[in-house]
Amino acid sequence: MSDRTPPATLLSDGVVALRRPEPVDGPFYWQMRNNLALVSSVMGFRLGVSAQTVDEWIARGGGVEGDDLMLTAVLVPEAHRPIGYVKAYRVDRFSRHAWIGLCLFDEQDAAHGYGRRMLTQVCDYLHDQMAIRKISLDLLATNTRALALYTSLGFVEEGRLKSQYYTGGRFEDVIILSRFLEPRS
Repeated sequence: MSDRTPPATLLSDGVVALRRPEPVDGPFYWQMRNNLALVSSVMGFRLGVSAQTVDEWIARGGGVEGDDLMLTAVLVPEAHRPIGYVKAYRVDRFSRHAWIGLCLFDEQDAAHGYGRRMLTQVCDYLHDQMAIRKISLDLLATNTRALALYTSLGFVEEGRLKSQYYTGGRFEDVIILSRFLEPRS
């Protein structure tokens, strides 16, 4: 990547930057999409995704429609190494509500605060630039690390879907969390 200009950053806090998925990110998305434990933990539904499929998905804009966002998270100090993604989807500008999801590509990047930084940046963007007032997400009830992160950032449980997602040989509950964003003066 030293031969070319890094892809344009949309958001950054100086440690983690968020930008659109780029072809250079393909191997990271491919590895994540083919990791059964990781895909199951974030309720991903497709395994065995080819590198070509990932490249085509990136070329089409990463599944973005309308006001949705799909952003690759990169570490700024480490030559913009991709570490995960954050997405906003089902963005409803009329009701001012959006759903979000995030995932780190590799367990080695967990417990460094990167998920918190990614989530904070995208929530601030949705609030400040798109006037979103409420953000929701869903996660497996057994994903205690993610649950601790979300609740520490003010997300509260709004519901539970019993035995909703099949993984690891059993059905698991899915928790729906939401956070109302403070009105700006």
